[in-house]
Amino acid sequence: MNVVGLTPIIPILFAFALPLTSIIVRGNRKLIQGYALLGTGLTLLSAFKLFQLAYSSNKPLIYTFGGWAAPVGIIYEVDKLSSLMALVTAFLMFVIAIYSYRYLEHDSGLEWYYTLYLGLEAGLLGVLLTGDAFNLFVMIEVTSIAAYALVMFYRDRGDSICAGLKYAFIGAIGTTMYFLALGAFYYAFGTVNMANLSALIHGMSFPVVGSAWGDVVIASGVALALATWAFLIKAAIFPNHFWLPEAHPAAPSPISAVLSGLVVNVGAYSLLRFLYTVYGGVSGNLAQVVSLLSTIAIALGAVSAMFGAIMMLVQRDVKRLIAYSTVMHMGYLFMAIGLGTKLGLEAALFHMVNHAIAKALLFLAAGAFIHEVGSRTIEDLAGLGRKMPVTTFALGIATLSLVGVPPFNVFFSKLLLFNALMERSFGLALVLVLSSVTALVAYVRVFYEVWLGRPRREVEAREKASMSAVLLVLAVVCIALGLVAPYVIDHYITPAASQTVNWKLYVQTAVEYASKLKLP
Repeated sequence: MNVVGLTPIIPILFAFALPLTSIIVRGNRKLIQGYALLGTGLTLLSAFKLFQLAYSSNKPLIYTFGGWAAPVGIIYEVDKLSSLMALVTAFLMFVIAIYSYRYLEHDSGLEWYYTLYLGLEAGLLGVLLTGDAFNLFVMIEVTSIAAYALVMFYRDRGDSICAGLKYAFIGAIGTTMYFLALGAFYYAFGTVNMANLSALIHGMSFPVVGSAWGDVVIASGVALALATWAFLIKAAIFPNHFWLPEAHPAAPSPISAVLSGLVVNVGAYSLLRFLYTVYGGVSGNLAQVVSLLSTIAIALGAVSAMFGAIMMLVQRDVKRLIAYSTVMHMGYLFMAIGLGTKLGLEAALFHMVNHAIAKALLFLAAGAFIHEVGSRTIEDLAGLGRKMPVTTFALGIATLSLVGVPPFNVFFSKLLLFNALMERSFGLALVLVLSSVTALVAYVRVFYEVWLGRPRREVEAREKASMSAVLLVLAVVCIALGLVAPYVIDHYITPAASQTVNWKLYVQTAVEYASKLKLP
């Protein structure tokens, strides 16, 4: 098995074996933690090797399950975009696993937490690496089920159970809509392999399924409408955002970081893959269908950005405030993706990376405060910052970064976003600016209260070494990515965007493998 297939296999194998392992080690917390770090660490190494291979290759990498090429079998087709996102995902999952141990030091069920955590990582990597639309559905389900259960980790808390059930209900609606979209794709095209779909849409030849079976335009309109709505739900875009501000605060803070930094990317990445890889460069009636859906994505993204920013102003729960920040930033991503331009794609990709890191840092910093005081209310955190300088430093870096203050990383992705939106409309760029200023006001209120506020009660706060180390690492990454942003854009973001818009290369790579398929 090559590194393409190995990367998502590692965490799922570790997840399946963990319940048995926990029995063997008799629930020893340190051994369970070491096991989880081994699983996430090996996954990170595999993702890094995959990243190196993808960026050293002139075409996407392919792994065929069971040796069956597309469209008969399921393939993983990994380009620079998916390898970069897989590396970011594996890195964050590893450092958050380190943070989790101390955060959950007073909670039982650590073995089940890490079982779900590793399953969540496997699902996320599967979403990013797959080249099959049906396998994408399976990986979204794996991700979602693990996420639902992790939101409900605190089984004795009513808000956790209610939030998790609401998340599960709306998430199930989303995955059902996407499953119906797959039916429309298969009915018209006779395949759900992404490269095969793209080939049929663009009139290219492909082994086995060489021609469409039905009306391509109607089927595409129905399928894309259903799939887009499902992705709007997964990404918490208005008006499908309502599950997120309850689910993310109710989960343990490490899981909040994963949900807001990585899980919501599933919707944005999936839409991006369909619009640029499968339907990129279409013409005629199909172009009108794609243009309409792109316009809807831009409009709902703009509404989400402003709505999320405004809702941040009225929150007393610090994690709900950060959750609404996620709604805002996902709005930015959908606006950029909907543009359909290479610059818009570059902006979306770079912002996806930067937001994941900075938002994870923000949730983890807030989680460190919550861990000490036992409350999510902003007023209850008053004055705590003076006793926890490392955590306060991390909180400051994360807030300055997410607002878009130079020289931190998110500033440069917001600059790309601004330029890309200006090409389309001054009004869209204005949405970016106004929402960022509004968010700044909300963040300043939190930071002021944490640093200069008068404590409601005396708290014996002490920073945990492992949690502080993770915060410092992520803070340094935010600063470093900002300082070397031009280099990162030129050497990693632009090549990834260029390869993503090159749908011909994506199809031809799959065809090379499919042509080797021997049928009786």
